[in-house]
Amino acid sequence: MAHKLLDITPTPDVLVALTRTPISPLDALSELIDNAIDSFRAAETAGQSSPVRQVLIDIPGNAEVGRDEGLVRVRDTGAGLSEEQIADAMRAGFSNKNHYDTLGLFGMGFNIATGKLGRVTRVVSARRDDDYAVEVVLDLPRLIQDRKFTVTAERRDKPQGLEHGTVVEVRGWWPAGDANSGFIRDLAKIPKNTLRDRIGRRYATLLRGECGEPVHINVNGVRCQPFEHCTWSTQRYVTRQAHGNISARVEFDEVIDQSRRCLQDGTEFGAAEYCLRCGGGESREIRHRIRGWVGIQRFDDQDDFGIDLIRNGRAIRVAEKEAFFQYTDQATGRPEREYPIDQQYGRIVGEVHLDQVPVDFQKQDFQKATTEWQAAMAYLRGGSLLPTKWEEGIPNSSHVSQLFQGYRKVRNIGRGDMYMGHYDVAKGKAARIPRDVEREYYRRFLNREVGYYDDAKWWELVETAGEPPIEALPECPECGFQNPRDAETCSGCEFVLDSKPCRNTDCQKPIQRSAVSCQHCGTSQVTKIEMPWACAFCSTANKAGEERCSVCNSVKGSPHPASSEALEPASEERPGLSVSRLVIALANGKPTDPLDIEVRSVMRPIAAAHGHEPVPLVTNSKPGHMTVYADLTHPAFTDMGLRPEYLIASEAAQYLHALHANLRGQRAHTIATLTSEILKQGWGESVAENADTVRTQIKDLFSQITEKVATVPRAEDFYDELDETQQRSMAESMIKSGVDLSELSRLKKTGGYLRFCDKDTLASFFNRHPGGWFGGQVWSDGWPEAADVGPIVAEKLREELHLKYLRCLEDCASYLRYEQPERLLVVRASAAAEFLSDKLS
Repeated sequence: MAHKLLDITPTPDVLVALTRTPISPLDALSELIDNAIDSFRAAETAGQSSPVRQVLIDIPGNAEVGRDEGLVRVRDTGAGLSEEQIADAMRAGFSNKNHYDTLGLFGMGFNIATGKLGRVTRVVSARRDDDYAVEVVLDLPRLIQDRKFTVTAERRDKPQGLEHGTVVEVRGWWPAGDANSGFIRDLAKIPKNTLRDRIGRRYATLLRGECGEPVHINVNGVRCQPFEHCTWSTQRYVTRQAHGNISARVEFDEVIDQSRRCLQDGTEFGAAEYCLRCGGGESREIRHRIRGWVGIQRFDDQDDFGIDLIRNGRAIRVAEKEAFFQYTDQATGRPEREYPIDQQYGRIVGEVHLDQVPVDFQKQDFQKATTEWQAAMAYLRGGSLLPTKWEEGIPNSSHVSQLFQGYRKVRNIGRGDMYMGHYDVAKGKAARIPRDVEREYYRRFLNREVGYYDDAKWWELVETAGEPPIEALPECPECGFQNPRDAETCSGCEFVLDSKPCRNTDCQKPIQRSAVSCQHCGTSQVTKIEMPWACAFCSTANKAGEERCSVCNSVKGSPHPASSEALEPASEERPGLSVSRLVIALANGKPTDPLDIEVRSVMRPIAAAHGHEPVPLVTNSKPGHMTVYADLTHPAFTDMGLRPEYLIASEAAQYLHALHANLRGQRAHTIATLTSEILKQGWGESVAENADTVRTQIKDLFSQITEKVATVPRAEDFYDELDETQQRSMAESMIKSGVDLSELSRLKKTGGYLRFCDKDTLASFFNRHPGGWFGGQVWSDGWPEAADVGPIVAEKLREELHLKYLRCLEDCASYLRYEQPERLLVVRASAAAEFLSDKLS
C-alpha cells in the first residue's frame, strides 16, 4: 500500500489568529517584561549574572499613537541571545526545557503580545563576547503576503550603548477596522504613573530583590517602585480565649511535598522512566515549596484586601479573595462567602509564592484542578473558616484560618480587636478614627515617614483609643489662672469667664451666665414666662429655657448660618464676578428689568442644611438686586473645575424663571436658555473658550515669546540646526514681511531670525536648548542647578520642567493648524496657553 507524507505546516495566518487572543494591554506588556526577566535567570544559570538587572520600557503617548507614530520598546541588560534563541522566542508554540524557573512559560506569549501591539516587531540582541549584534524583523503583513514562516537574522554592528542585552521594538499600529486597532491606544492612554504602579504591584517581590538580585524596571525613564502592603508587624497580636495570642503577621517557608516532573511539560513521572504525555526523558525533582506571609492590614477596606499569589516573582493573582474567603459546601455544592460577613470591610492581606503550581495559558490564574494547587490551598487556608462547619475535634489551624479567628470582627475599637480609634467624649467610649485620618496615615506610609512606615504612630491610635483625653483648663485672659472647664468666674481674680449681658437695657454689664440677678444693678435675670423655641438652622423644637439647640448646638436666637445676616459680616465683595444692570431678552421678546448681581466671597464653608455637606453658594434676592454668597474654596470650584460664573448665572436664571411665571410653558422659557443668555450678557467672552478666542490667545502668546527669544543663549547656534523645510518657511516669512534676505547674516548673529520662524520651529528650539529660556529670559521659573540641589535632583527637575513646557508649546503650535478644532483640543490648548502666559517673565 502506497504512503504519502502530508505537509501540515501552518500558514503565517496562524500568527495573526494568535493576536486575536483576548488579553489586556498590561498583560501584553508583561509578556515582554517576563522574557527580559527570564534572560537574567538564564544568564545566572550560565554563570553570566548581570551586575545590574534593568528592564527599560518606552511607551508612546496617546497623541503619538493617534498620529500613527511612536513605538513600544522593551530593553533588558541581560546576557543577550543567539540567532537560535531569538528564533525559539519567535516560534509559536516553542517551550524551553525549564518549565519551572521561568515566567515566559509558553512560546506563543511573545507572538501574542507583540502581535496585539503592532504589525512589525524588531528584535536586536548582543552578547558581551561577540563583536556584532543580531537583528530580526518579524513583519506580519509581509509574512502573510509571502506565505512563508521564515524571517532573516542579520548580523550588524552593535548599536551604540548596547554592549549586551536584548531590545524588542513594536511599531506599525493596526489600522482602523482591525480587531486590534484600539489595543495600542488602550495601552498609551493609561497614565504613566498608573502603569508604573500596576507594574510595581505585579513584580513587587522582584523589584524588592526577594527572589535574588533586585530587578529595576523603568517606564519612560522613571523607575517603578515596588508595592508594599501596609500591615501590622509580627510583634502585634490579639488574644482570643480559644486560640491564645494570634500574631498580626505570619511568615512561612515550607516544603509540603516533592515529585519528579518532566522538564518539558511538567507532567509527573511517577514510576515511569519517561513522560507519559510528551515522551521526553528529562526530569527534575521538584520541591512543592510554599513561602511568604499573610497578615492584617492596618486599615480595612471594601475592596483593598486579599492575598497576592506569586509565581517566580510575578503576581498571577492580585488581592485574591475567592480562593481564601469563599468556601464550597460539599453537601450543597454552592459557594458561600465566609469573609467578610460581619461587616463589608476586610483587612486580611498577604504575599504567597507558589512557584511549583502551573498557571493557565494567559497567566491570568493558576490551574486550580491540579494537585499542586489543591495541596497549596489545603496548607494555606484548609477547609471552612467557620468553626460551626468544622468536624468535631478537628479545628482548621491553617495560617489564614488563624487570622480569621483573630481578626474577623471589629467590635472592640482599640487593643481588643487591634483597631485604631479615638475617645468619643459624647459617647464615653472608643470610636473608630475617621477615614480621612487613615488616608493621611497611609500617605505618610507611602512616603516612608518614620513612625508611619513602621507601625509606631498607627499603634498609638490603637493603644490610646479607650483613654479619655486630658481635660483642657481654660486660662483667664486677665491673670492667666487656669480654671475648671465649667467655671464661670476666675478663681484667681474674679474675672467673668462665661458671661451674659444684664437684661436691664440701662445696665447690660457682663455677669455670670448662671446669675439670677445682676450684681451691679440688682435686676432679676429670671424669665418669668419662657416659651419653647425652634432652631433657625435645623428646625428642632427646643424646650423653654434651653439656651442651645439640643440637636445642632446652635445658640438660641442665632440666625441661620446660610442667611444674609450671618454671611454678610463674614464675606467680602468680588467686583470681578459681580454684574451691574443686567438685561436679557425673554421668550416673548421683551427685555427684563435691570438686575444687579452682587457677588460676595465667604470666608468659611456655607452650611445650608443641618447634616448635609456645605454648598458652593446661596443667594438672597429682592426686586432688581440679587446677592450671591459664594465659597470659592468649595470642591465644586477647586476639584471639579466649575467656573463660579456658571453657578451664579444658573441662580440668576432660577430667579428670572420664577419671576416671569406667566411665560411658563413656552419652549424658550427654560432655565438652560436663561442661563446661556445671562452668561453671554453678564460675562461674555471671559467665560467662553471658543476656537477663535483661543487662537487669538495663542497668537498673542507666541508674539510675546518671539520678542524675548532672540537673546536666548544658543540662538545663533540653533540656526545651523534648522532643516531645509524650516529654512524655507523662515525665508518666505521674511520676504512677506519685506525684509531683505541679505540681512539674514546679521539676524543670525543677533537671533533676530527667530521672529520669522514658525511656531513649530520655536518649539523645536526650546526642545533642543531649553536651559536658556528660563531664569527670566522667557520663562520666570528658574533652571535647576546642580550647585543648588545636587546633580541627580537637578537633572530630574530639568527633565520635568523641559517636558512640561515642551508639551504646552507643542499643543499651542499644533492648535493653530486646525481650522475647526474639536472641543477637547480647544480646552487643552486654552489651558496650555494660560499656563505659558502666566510663566512669561
